[in-house]
Amino acid sequence: MVSIEVHLLYDIARLEEKLLSSELSKRGLNVKLIKVNAIDLGSRVMDAVGLIRVAGRSRVLPLSFIYQEVGLGSINSFNSLIITHDKFLTLVKLSKAGVPIPRTALLLDYSGDGDAASALLKTPLIIKPTDGSWGRLVALANTVREAELILRSYREGPLLSQEYVKKPKRDIRVTVVGDRAVAAIYRYSDDWRTNTARGGLAVPVKIDPELEDISVKASTTVGATYSGVDVVESERGYLVIEVNGVPEFKNVQRVTGVNVAGEIAEEVARLITS
Repeated sequence: MVSIEVHLLYDIARLEEKLLSSELSKRGLNVKLIKVNAIDLGSRVMDAVGLIRVAGRSRVLPLSFIYQEVGLGSINSFNSLIITHDKFLTLVKLSKAGVPIPRTALLLDYSGDGDAASALLKTPLIIKPTDGSWGRLVALANTVREAELILRSYREGPLLSQEYVKKPKRDIRVTVVGDRAVAAIYRYSDDWRTNTARGGLAVPVKIDPELEDISVKASTTVGATYSGVDVVESERGYLVIEVNGVPEFKNVQRVTGVNVAGEIAEEVARLITS
């Protein structure tokens, strides 16, 4: 029996958090589900590892930092969550490590000028914020004029201008735990965005060696204990779009039959007891 507490921190108790709590308990870990409305720097934090399952950069990063600096650690780590909550930082790390990614540019001063995007990459192109999930605020510009209109709709913050990758009407979500790709699904959609949160259809994927290699390399490059790696199939082969440091996995577990929560719990237990 392990005496170290695991604080499973959440804002909404989704199926993932319930599954994780159950699987962690099965492995003899002392788990406390904590709905985070406020947190102090007291002994509750100092005696625990924080498993960060809240949504949103503004909540994720402070919680992770507290548990890493004052407590017994954060999963995923603070540095990993900084990177995975910024799409551009993620792509910089992946590019440096030799992980194939789409051609991407960072727009710092676009001032509603479509040329700022189109001068860097040919249309059609994708314009999106450096943070965010579920395909929100992601736009496809087929022409320079469309790029102008899209850029005018953004109020502030850096944006990514990214090549539009010609692909099947699907992408791939690979769940990586430690140094293994444990499960993967295709996400099909008639829309060019294929996130299942937007109604995409999930189908299991047989993970080939190349897909496993690229996904594991992406996850370990950003320092994640576990992650959801989004991959597209292109004319150049597999390309990694992003790495999710607080991934949802209920669809992966449901469709593939792989006990993803159990795999994550096993890795957490290994880290705590090693």
